[in-house]
Amino acid sequence: MNSKIKNVLFYAEDIAQIEYNADHPFKPHRAKIFLELLKRYNLIFEDDQKIITPSKIDESFLNLGHDQNYLLALKDSSAGKFKADFIKYGLGTSDNPIFEGLYEFSWIATSATYQGAQLLAEDKARFIFNPHGGFHHAGFKQAEGFCYINDIVIAIKSLVARGKRVAYLDIDVHHGNGVQDAFYETDKVLTISIHESGRTLYPGSGFENEIGLGAGEGYNINIPLEAGTDDEVYLYAFKKIVPSLIEKFKPDFIFFELGADAHKDDPLANLNLTSNGYQEVVEIVNKIAPKILVTTGGGYNVDKTVSLWTLAWSIFCDLKPEDHYAGSVGGMMYGDEKSLGSLYDPPFKTHGYKKEKCLNEAERVVSFLEKLIFF
Repeated sequence: MNSKIKNVLFYAEDIAQIEYNADHPFKPHRAKIFLELLKRYNLIFEDDQKIITPSKIDESFLNLGHDQNYLLALKDSSAGKFKADFIKYGLGTSDNPIFEGLYEFSWIATSATYQGAQLLAEDKARFIFNPHGGFHHAGFKQAEGFCYINDIVIAIKSLVARGKRVAYLDIDVHHGNGVQDAFYETDKVLTISIHESGRTLYPGSGFENEIGLGAGEGYNINIPLEAGTDDEVYLYAFKKIVPSLIEKFKPDFIFFELGADAHKDDPLANLNLTSNGYQEVVEIVNKIAPKILVTTGGGYNVDKTVSLWTLAWSIFCDLKPEDHYAGSVGGMMYGDEKSLGSLYDPPFKTHGYKKEKCLNEAERVVSFLEKLIFF
């Protein structure tokens, strides 16, 4: 690889065309629109950037994250073979439907995250972005929450096997339960998830008292937030806990689950973030990360999701978005300026009793964590 390469985008056209089903909220074609936005805003043409098409990793690596019988069931379901025991693996539900190419889709998405991790470990890049990855709900023996193969767990385990220390930071609005379960009893991985409280949102876990077991006690951090939390409250909780923990842990790498579903316009959740808070979080992470691998996770307002990813990419690559299509009509597949709107949001604040409730809950959680967390 060119020695100048620092910033890598993994992109696979084939899996960007996959559809779970017409009514399903998860849209893999987000990745294609994201690439179009990078081109539109002149963010993907630098000498220190590279777009890589992932190649399939050896299937045996999938066992780092999953039971073999589950993987066989997943492969059968992808081939159109229905079996009665699929339900026990979480397959064939409304969240995790069976569709043609399911196994290939999950395998390739995982391959991108895994290969990106190896590039970081071999000092061939500083920043990796996989818009196909981030399936943080998938469990050892089951599909969950739109997730079939947990690419994050597999890639992190591969790095831990090489003696590396990994901090996993998850800002998806849903708690990263699959990743938490995988590393709950180890001190080799620092797991931090900031999300809407499980009292009001799937998967119903991720409370502040879930801090790890055995060697992992204190290395699993959850920051659950009240529905209605805005940029101000979110940033208060984030800044109080996250930067100091990561700095104390001294990771070799940060895995960053960059879910966009905490945005106020996301249809599946109840937080009130805007691009303003989102950008500040990314800027903080960029400053403290030695090397970083981004997976994208949730985001169900597609326009807002790809806009937030575009802003994040620009921050990690130290570039400013410049819309060369401003004022024109058409010009690229994503649409004209009017249909796109701005990458940026105006400020937004929660008010009154709801704001007070959100702040009080954030302060309570922060106080609890500050008293209990230790290394």
